[in-house]
Amino acid sequence: YAINKIGGVRRNINDDDLPQIEKVLNIVEEKTTLFTKAILDDPVLKARLENVGILTREQAIAYSVVGPTARGSGVAIDVRKDDPYAAYDLVPWDIIVFDEGDILAKAKVRLLECFESIRIIRGCIKKMKKGEIQVPVDEIPRGEGIGHHEAPRGEVFHYVRSDGGKSPARHKIRAPSYNNIPSNEIAVLDYSIADAALVLAAVDPCYCCTERTTIVQDGKVIGYGKDLLNKSWEKTAKLKEKYKR
Repeated sequence: YAINKIGGVRRNINDDDLPQIEKVLNIVEEKTTLFTKAILDDPVLKARLENVGILTREQAIAYSVVGPTARGSGVAIDVRKDDPYAAYDLVPWDIIVFDEGDILAKAKVRLLECFESIRIIRGCIKKMKKGEIQVPVDEIPRGEGIGHHEAPRGEVFHYVRSDGGKSPARHKIRAPSYNNIPSNEIAVLDYSIADAALVLAAVDPCYCCTERTTIVQDGKVIGYGKDLLNKSWEKTAKLKEKYKR
């Protein structure tokens, strides 16, 4: 995130950097391939994640979820395709979409998007032209504007208003977790308490300092967040024992 700045980027990429970048990309691609195969071939993970926490396409649209959460439910949205910015419309890459809507589908979207990121970087290296890396910004005029981009969790909106000073008079951000987290109220229904932690984690929530959990039944506190995790670990342990070879 630190590479970006108003008017451009902080550091340039020199020709001498390109061999090392390609070397790292090859390593990442190889290791990600092995990692992806290991995950998708693991019977315990498949039993734990498949057909769990299903969010249908209709529900995903109703809750306005974004990013991998939407794409794992068959909704092919991505700001980089729908409203291209930077160089995303100049390099080859595909939107990864699965229709199942379960936790496994969300995981597969994120795994396969790693390979698309590698394609994007290689495409940028191939087409990148020499030139300035930033535009001087001398004065900020009065006014307001909005912008959006595709973050790892999905679409991010920014609203900014300037009164002509050095600092924004108003800056409002709508992060993707704001859209994605509410969908958990429907995705956890009809599944066990042991699945709840995985369903919540599947949207990769950014809880900040709001990760505390209290389990209430019939008006009485019967557990806390750590109890959800313990039940999840217990269920996974039983599946490991079942599939032990």
